[in-house]
Amino acid sequence: MIAQMDQVTVVGRRGLVKDVLAALQNLGVVQVETLEPAETDGTLRRLKLEGAELAAKETWDRILARSTSLLDVLGLGRTSATGRSVNTESAAELEARLTEVADQVDRLVAERGELRDEYELTKTYLPLLRDLAPMLAQIEDSTYLAGVPFLAAENDVAAIETQLRTELDGGLVVAKRPHAGQLLVVAAVLKSALPTLKAALAKAGVAELTLPERHAGHGVAKTAHVMEERSQMLPKRLAAIEAELGKLAEQHGERLAQLKAQATNMSNRYHTSEDLVEGRYGFALRGWVPSADSAHAVSTLTNQFAADIVVETRPADEHHDVGVPVKLDNPAWVRPFQGLLALFAPPKYGSFDPSWTLAVFFPLYFGLVVGDIGFGLLFAVIAYLLRRRGAQGKELSLGPLGIVIPPQALKPIGTVIYWCAAWSVVWGAMFGEFFGNFLEHFPAGRPIYYTTLHHEQGYGLIDIPLFRVEVFTPILLLSIGFGVLQVLSGWVIRVIQGIKHHDMKHVYEGIGMFSGLAGIVVFAAAYLNGALNGVTLGIAGAGMAIFLVCAVLAKMPLMIVEIISNSGHILSYLRLFAVGLSAALVANLATNLGFGISGVLPVIGPILGIVAALFVHSLAIALTIIGHTLQPLRLQYVEFFTKFGFYDESGRPYTPFKLVGGR
Repeated sequence: MIAQMDQVTVVGRRGLVKDVLAALQNLGVVQVETLEPAETDGTLRRLKLEGAELAAKETWDRILARSTSLLDVLGLGRTSATGRSVNTESAAELEARLTEVADQVDRLVAERGELRDEYELTKTYLPLLRDLAPMLAQIEDSTYLAGVPFLAAENDVAAIETQLRTELDGGLVVAKRPHAGQLLVVAAVLKSALPTLKAALAKAGVAELTLPERHAGHGVAKTAHVMEERSQMLPKRLAAIEAELGKLAEQHGERLAQLKAQATNMSNRYHTSEDLVEGRYGFALRGWVPSADSAHAVSTLTNQFAADIVVETRPADEHHDVGVPVKLDNPAWVRPFQGLLALFAPPKYGSFDPSWTLAVFFPLYFGLVVGDIGFGLLFAVIAYLLRRRGAQGKELSLGPLGIVIPPQALKPIGTVIYWCAAWSVVWGAMFGEFFGNFLEHFPAGRPIYYTTLHHEQGYGLIDIPLFRVEVFTPILLLSIGFGVLQVLSGWVIRVIQGIKHHDMKHVYEGIGMFSGLAGIVVFAAAYLNGALNGVTLGIAGAGMAIFLVCAVLAKMPLMIVEIISNSGHILSYLRLFAVGLSAALVANLATNLGFGISGVLPVIGPILGIVAALFVHSLAIALTIIGHTLQPLRLQYVEFFTKFGFYDESGRPYTPFKLVGGR
């Protein structure tokens, strides 16, 4: 459900702004809003920081930015402070201490960057220079000769050499050596002919090999020697730098995290103060607080500041107040499913919170689609590992996707998967599926599951109650039944919301649609089962009569069209059957493939069969898990939330002004 909110207004002496905001941070339950001067009597203006206050704000902003940057550089970007900082040093003193650490880190990081660039350059050039140095050894020391090296494809070298000899009238010596699938070529000429050689190479479209800028003028042989030495030294120095950075992280990591938390709190305090208004002597702020916390917040503020401030609260008006923040307050078993709702904007304040419907129907439908004991147990293991990782305070990185899930989110995600796993096992037991039809083969002779469609009575231990891969009708009816249940419950919620908001039009609409759809369902069921009689016709007729009366009372003639579309919404739930059937057929294929291979080849057959089955099962679950998840979610978001007028996702989340890094 959506928690009730109160609007809170605080008025006090101008000099108490800092202390009042600190008190609100400690409370951690008030969402401070931007208060416009126009909302007051016109005598107030937006609070403006000046002088020492402005300087303090800028200093804390710098500390926050610098500490965040240092934590990222030291690989501690996601490190949280273990407790509230009690440091009493001034912002300027803390910034000076931070600068000392930052200077050390910056020096090491700058050196590391330069050495990494040099190392990459060395790895690129050194193999080439090793081959090139012997070819230029004598030429570089010659008084009369000069050489120009270049790389060319083996098939092109002859044509290039012919063109160069033509341009130089034969005054050319060429040396060649294979290198990395090409030919490394050195063209040697008299120094006086060097400009002509370079012009000829340019004309031939050949690029001269040159040394990196830092080695220009040193010669190939000397550069190769230097790079050989640096290639041995650089990894050692880089490792030493990493060790020094690791030591700095160990020495200062926790303190930096605490400083970041402290800077965040102080920076937030100064920035939030700019949402207030002030007069000559006083200030005013406005915000929202959950009604359950309102009395405590008021008493805390009044006890701390006595007569220096005035605190007033009033209940939020869901009809007239704009932008009331939304806090979801649900039972423990529903709370993990709020994360699924958080994929979208929260419901508008005063509307319906559908979290509990997600908690009931999503795992139920997920289990119906998966419907496999083996996969259900696999999901349960995944849920256990996620919850355990979260309890250990470890995040989960999804690697290529670039998604990092924080530890606090892993427990609710694991809980959702637990519920999905449980329903997968329940439905799997009904369908007789364990990694497909594995238990129809095992144990040999008398398997655990069997069906009288293929075997005589008593062939196995358990006759499959719902054989969905061949007997479609029961699952089809079950899927439609879930559609009827959700669509009718949607109109019940519509009626409840209409009564809550004193909107009789929507009350009539909800009653009418519920009655009309119920009548249609009764008529259709009786007709298909050959059970049309006076009773069933009477029930169907009464439902349609109530529908028509409510359509008139609501003054909504389009309800006739709406009831037809709602009948289509019910049929949308057939997706549960279709997606589940396709997944079951693929699972059966994988298992049958494994048993088929194991029965053909002696000794090695069972091993190959297991490998083949596991491969196909893994591929199938990887490809179908999206459908397993999206289809149940789609039925909630598209077919349930948006069709009955009770859900409005235009709300904004409740974000209280509070301390970070503990208290």
